[in-house]
Amino acid sequence: MAATATTAARSQSRRELSPPPSFTADDIILLAQNSSATLPPSLSSSTVLPLLQSPSPTLLSSLLSLLSRSPPSSSLLTPVLLSFLRIFFSRTLPRNLDSSRLFYLIFPLLSHLDHSHLHSLLDFIFSHLSDIADADDAQVLDLLPHLLNLAAPDGELIKAFLDKLLSVIWSKALLVKMCSLIRDCPAISRVRVSEFLRKIFDGMRDVDIQDLPWLVFQLLLLASKGISSVSRKQLIADLLKFFEKPMKGSPSVARQVEGTILMHVKFAVKQDPSLGSEVIAVVRSDFGTFNHFAAAVLLSVASIRRFNEISIGALKSVVIGSHLDCKIARDCKWLPDITKEELLQTAKHVEKALVRTINESSSGREHLVPSILQFGFIMLDSVDGKNCEGSGTSNGLMGCEELGIQMLKTLFDVHEMTRNQMIEQCKFRILSLNHQKSSPVIKLVGYLVKDYPYPMLEYVARLKELLDYFTFMHEKTAISVIDAILPLIKFSKDLRDYIILVVRKAMFRREDAVRSAAASTILDLILEENRSKRNDSFQESSSQASCSQQAESFCRTEGCLFQELNGLLRRCLMQQVSVKEIVYKGLTKLVMLDPSTSGHVFDILWPHFLQFYSQDAEYPLRLDVCYVVENGKVSQIEPLDQLLSCVSWVVLLQQHGRSNHQSEYSLPCLGFTLSQDNEAGRVSSGELFKNALSKIRKTLSKWIFEVDFKQNEGLGSHSFQGEKSDIYGWLLRGILEVFINIAATELEKAAHEDEAVLEKEIMWLVDSYDYVEKESGLNKQGSGIRKGSSKTVVQHKTDRELKDSPRSSHLKFFSVRGSLLATSSIRQLLILAVNSYNASNFTGQTTPLNHSRSSLCKTLDQCLKLISFTLKVCFHHLKSIISIDGGGSSGDPYKAIVYGDLKQLALPIMQLIWLLKSGAKVENNITKKEAKGKKNFENKGSQLHQALLCLNELFRMSSSKAYLTELIEVLDRLDTSELNLGNTVEAADSMNHNQAATVDDPYVRTLHVFLVKRLEPLYSGLIARSLFQEAVVVSELFLLIWRTLPFEQKKLDGTWMLNVCKNKRIVNPKSAQKLVTLALHLMPSKSDLIAAQDIASELLQVMGSEEKDPIEISRTYPFVNDSTKDAITVALVQLIESCLADLDWSVSKLKAMSNLKCEFDLSTRGHQFTERSPGVILEEMVHSRSEALVNVLAFFTEMNLKDSQAEQFLKMTAKFYRLLARMTKLRIASKGCKQLLPGLKFQKLAEVACRKLTSKLYNFVALVQRNQQENVRIRGIINKIKRENKCIPDLIFQIEDYERYLIQLSKLTKVNLLRNAKRSTVRDFKILEIKKNTAQEEEIVHKSGSISSNSSQDDSGNESEGPSEDNAAEKVPSPDPIGEDGAAGDSESDEDVHVLIRNKRTKMSKVVQDSGDEA
Repeated sequence: MAATATTAARSQSRRELSPPPSFTADDIILLAQNSSATLPPSLSSSTVLPLLQSPSPTLLSSLLSLLSRSPPSSSLLTPVLLSFLRIFFSRTLPRNLDSSRLFYLIFPLLSHLDHSHLHSLLDFIFSHLSDIADADDAQVLDLLPHLLNLAAPDGELIKAFLDKLLSVIWSKALLVKMCSLIRDCPAISRVRVSEFLRKIFDGMRDVDIQDLPWLVFQLLLLASKGISSVSRKQLIADLLKFFEKPMKGSPSVARQVEGTILMHVKFAVKQDPSLGSEVIAVVRSDFGTFNHFAAAVLLSVASIRRFNEISIGALKSVVIGSHLDCKIARDCKWLPDITKEELLQTAKHVEKALVRTINESSSGREHLVPSILQFGFIMLDSVDGKNCEGSGTSNGLMGCEELGIQMLKTLFDVHEMTRNQMIEQCKFRILSLNHQKSSPVIKLVGYLVKDYPYPMLEYVARLKELLDYFTFMHEKTAISVIDAILPLIKFSKDLRDYIILVVRKAMFRREDAVRSAAASTILDLILEENRSKRNDSFQESSSQASCSQQAESFCRTEGCLFQELNGLLRRCLMQQVSVKEIVYKGLTKLVMLDPSTSGHVFDILWPHFLQFYSQDAEYPLRLDVCYVVENGKVSQIEPLDQLLSCVSWVVLLQQHGRSNHQSEYSLPCLGFTLSQDNEAGRVSSGELFKNALSKIRKTLSKWIFEVDFKQNEGLGSHSFQGEKSDIYGWLLRGILEVFINIAATELEKAAHEDEAVLEKEIMWLVDSYDYVEKESGLNKQGSGIRKGSSKTVVQHKTDRELKDSPRSSHLKFFSVRGSLLATSSIRQLLILAVNSYNASNFTGQTTPLNHSRSSLCKTLDQCLKLISFTLKVCFHHLKSIISIDGGGSSGDPYKAIVYGDLKQLALPIMQLIWLLKSGAKVENNITKKEAKGKKNFENKGSQLHQALLCLNELFRMSSSKAYLTELIEVLDRLDTSELNLGNTVEAADSMNHNQAATVDDPYVRTLHVFLVKRLEPLYSGLIARSLFQEAVVVSELFLLIWRTLPFEQKKLDGTWMLNVCKNKRIVNPKSAQKLVTLALHLMPSKSDLIAAQDIASELLQVMGSEEKDPIEISRTYPFVNDSTKDAITVALVQLIESCLADLDWSVSKLKAMSNLKCEFDLSTRGHQFTERSPGVILEEMVHSRSEALVNVLAFFTEMNLKDSQAEQFLKMTAKFYRLLARMTKLRIASKGCKQLLPGLKFQKLAEVACRKLTSKLYNFVALVQRNQQENVRIRGIINKIKRENKCIPDLIFQIEDYERYLIQLSKLTKVNLLRNAKRSTVRDFKILEIKKNTAQEEEIVHKSGSISSNSSQDDSGNESEGPSEDNAAEKVPSPDPIGEDGAAGDSESDEDVHVLIRNKRTKMSKVVQDSGDEA
């Protein structure tokens, strides 16, 4: 039976092997149903292909199944696959799951294809790419990865196919399919991925918006694996840039799609953390890729714990970096305009992107909210004055603070779930940070209270918790918190009562600062309630409220805080001086807000005032009770001047408000009215105050001259009398200012017949003021506007003595106060001063501001006293405006009434300046024989300096273009004839006038004309009269206005300043330094370093060198002389340091551009420029600037520099060579990038650096070391030599490093960049031991021990020059010209300036010198 079975099997096998006469489709299907059956080996393509003319999916499936069971021949497989593809593209097969299974059957068969047949299959697929219309048609592309892998040995075949694939237009289906295939095709992902990605991103704009999430997910998968790091960065950057432009479809759908994509990104980063690092790195490296989608991506990634810190840090660096770049570019005058504009637009783009991201955070992006909240507070924490502060008002940028507040306000408004956490964060940061750091957070709370009062009512409990720490906060922080939440008390009586409770507790604390904050809070509560009631009253009267509404409003005003807190206010009058000052100022504000409350204020103040006022005495004021003596020290207990100022303002406002400002709800506050007082037959407290002021006013001057200081002579010790004199002096000066303010106010509205009396009274009061200053010594203690003195050493000594004295605390306390005069009163005093000066017939010109008034000033001395007082008060008045309410608010009545319109001071100040200058001219031309005349001239010089400072302060307060324009228009009212400009030296070029006429912007034209027609003649006149201190102030004012001009207009000004000073000898070092610094700063970028070279050349002659002796004065620039050479050196060093800082930043930007060009190929994609790219332009400017800097540094290598100068010069040159090395390294192409030839400017820079600087530097180093060896026996500056010995090796290393990169670049480009280098220079150094003679050393120590310097001070940087070689240098050591403050000393010693560098070294045990042997 076994034999029979074997025979049957062989028969069956022979039947299978021998094909039937006709092989039909049914036979193939039946044969495939047998799992062990295979196609006959003899089956040819000619038999199978006819069956595929009209096949069914079943036939194709059966045929492919049979082919996979045994290795098919390539001659059969290739025709079958081609026929299948032809059938597939002909669409005769239905698009269903069966067709998808066919491709899965084909994949295993592809490995049996002959290599020669791959070309036909790829060509067939390529020829039918245009037939792919949907996702089902794109199934055929699944064959590409397998076919390309098989064709891997034939690189030309793959290259040709990929080229053809990239050359055709891709349909939507083809694009979608190719996204998923790239990562499976090594031939694409490793070689041509950049081109395919570019093709994909170009076609993604036409893809349906619903397909974008899937496409992006495929690209993220591609970025996660299978491609290089460079291609991954390119993909991420292109992906971020793609969503910068708006997508097709409605905005709501687009936001939802972006939200889905953000979820994909977050998921991909969780799966592949390296992808998150790449995203953050791309955003950090190129701010151009930053947009709203990039910001959303970083915020989404920040929600992952491991990426939270670095992702938020990347966002912070983008914002701060863009603002910082914009600020540096704006201040750098040599930077190309295209670079400045690009950086400005980048900063604006970053801000707009963040704002858009926050505004769209509610569209399916709730997972971003925690990250946005965190980033918003980080932006507030970044406000430190160095990053974004101040940039918010420039060029339309918001800045860190405004941006952070805007983000958090939007979150508070849109996302209710963040409100509780936001308030908690605010509370925590206010309590944990210092005042400066917490100020932005407090501002945020204030904005939330004003803009969202009703939602904030839900968090009153949180605010109460914050108020519980009121007594533990900084004084300014506590006041700011109360100011922020005060608007909420009109909606919450509970919050108001709680604030009052907290304040009552705070008044019993021992800390003075806490009680001051409590007093300020009490007054703020009263003012806020008064202000809100007045607003409600105005709204009701304008809206014609009903009777019920009026009744309700009346009920709301029954509980008056002024009445409730009356006792607390009286308690405040028993506190320290600072609390009383707050109360007096607050009551003044209250009366200014509502004059009808003046009677109640008088009732509170009168009992307190009686302590310091005797009604029946001849001289009623009692200053002796304004201070107390405790333990031999004098302490002030009453600011009587502030009290009188408060009373005077209340009296003045009561007169204006009695008929026009009656307030119904303010009358019943204390339970009685003024009419009740009159009915009772009593004199009101207001009348009593008026009588008291009148009596004090009549007797004040007489009391001061006859009684006050004389009755205190001879009492107590000298120190006790000094402290008492300080208090007396400050109080009397304040009291005199109060009554001068009253008289000036009356003078403004007085009739013609009363003017003379008031002017006489003012002059008496001013004489009294001057007498008080002299008797109390306050005129010697500094007024804040003291003119600079050439006796620097003496002045420093005086300042130290004053600082260490016990009187310094009183001076600090009083110096923080401003003047007690109003702006209108100061204007009247200025007008009176101008008319008085004209009436003195000193200048010979008459320019009265009011021709109807005649000055009563009979002598020039009286006139100068009036001018000095007015300018001093004006300066303090302008300075104090900054500190009023933290900069002042627009609704502050005190600021509106007391300060008013400050521009009205500009006209009389400017005219007074020209009068004083003209008077100085006449006085300068007259030979004075009397000492009094000389004193008057010095006084006029000081007053001119004060007047210029006042004008500067007016311009510093110009916060807007409108204010500055109006201020200049006020000053332009003075005619040229009035200013007597005909005799003024004209330093400005006439070309400037013509160029100003061609300016289109009226604002710019106004500024330019003012500079040319007003400030330039003023500056020239001051220089011509040798008034250099005053010229410095004018130059600072010029610089202040010059900075507001556009960059194009800045080029027109600046050169004239150096031309004016060019032929003038200046002997004051401080003036010379400032004038040269400002002149070089104002000059155009093409001229500043050229002028610096000329000045350095003349400075070399004055300083002297090894070959030439120094000269006394330069012939070309007389301001470079023996007295000013150290100051001029400081000015040039500051210019060099500024240039090095700009170059450092520019080289870093060039490095970023170079990395982008190498990694992303930006020269052909993303940035299209018609001419040269910004990077090339910037690079050329950097090389040109560096070349000019080399020429300046070359002169310093030959000068006889002092110790500190030599040390700083070595550090500067080392820094410069480090920059040169970085520039050269950037010229060397990275791996895979094309090496370019160095530009002509770079070659010129290398030539100049090697020829002019490097060789001279080696000689300079050798000279320094030789001088060290020659002076080893001198003791005192060993630590300086040690520091220099650290600088020298660093400099040599930087030079060698720079030349190393030059050698590499020369080899790569075949350009000899070292042909001018001095190769014979000895560069090896060794330590040489100095033989010590113990006996000599002890003798030297014995002789110089008394003047040896402290080593610890040398190490800390507080250097002392040690012993000088001459007696003059020992007695008055020359100040270090390059010290901590960078200011040159004003030493007048001629011996110090001739001391060579070799005479400034000290003994040391080891020195570094050149080796005598060649390496």
